[in-house]
Amino acid sequence: MRKLTFILILLSFFISGCTFFVVEEDTEEYRALANQYDNYILSDISQLENFQSFINGVTLTSSVASVMIEVKVYSSLGLLLETRNGSGVIFYQDSANYHVMTAYDLTSINQGQTLSIEVSDYLGRTYRAFTRRDSLELGLSGIRFAKNSQRILGVLEIADYPPLAGQPVMLIGYQRRIINALTMGMIIEVSYNDEQELTLLKTSVLSDNFGNGGVMIDMNHEIIGIQYQVENGYTYAHGLDVIKAFYSYYLAP
Repeated sequence: MRKLTFILILLSFFISGCTFFVVEEDTEEYRALANQYDNYILSDISQLENFQSFINGVTLTSSVASVMIEVKVYSSLGLLLETRNGSGVIFYQDSANYHVMTAYDLTSINQGQTLSIEVSDYLGRTYRAFTRRDSLELGLSGIRFAKNSQRILGVLEIADYPPLAGQPVMLIGYQRRIINALTMGMIIEVSYNDEQELTLLKTSVLSDNFGNGGVMIDMNHEIIGIQYQVENGYTYAHGLDVIKAFYSYYLAP
């Protein structure tokens, strides 16, 4: 009953949230796309059975790729300087390791400092992890941890197409210090750079700094953003083109 009430509340939020759709062009093609998108929200997502199926998919599949990250930073003398907590998402796997994307600030250190990283999966099981590659420019970091043949985790795909303003979004992370916390909201604004690359999402998702590095997914359970900041009641995420650029950078020889 509680789950059903939660779903009904979110459904009413989605329907009312459609007013967030921002029309930035006035062409016939853009209006057709906007109408098609509104019909998708009202006819598909707002139907209880479809939305409940999405929630079940997040719970059983998408959240299995989410991790909590604890980072301990040490001085050159081995003294513990600080402990950081945040979120991450498994975005790639090879034969021996899972690879996690998270916010750059979670793993960045100064010269002479060292760090230790512990990852907790969706069941709270822990793993020792290591930074593989990070990018200050992109604001993202990639870490890896060894697979355990008795513990099968999920890997989320990166979306092919950019999200739109007014689109519902789900954040999976460590917000409120809860492993695999699920928080829904709407995309308020999308920002592009001069090269027309989607760099930033501004959302109404309720989160906190423990959600930094958490993954934002669309209704297809695909990655569209990585949270990096909460400010003035809004949650900000790196956009799809930043994520794709980091993916290529991370896997480059």
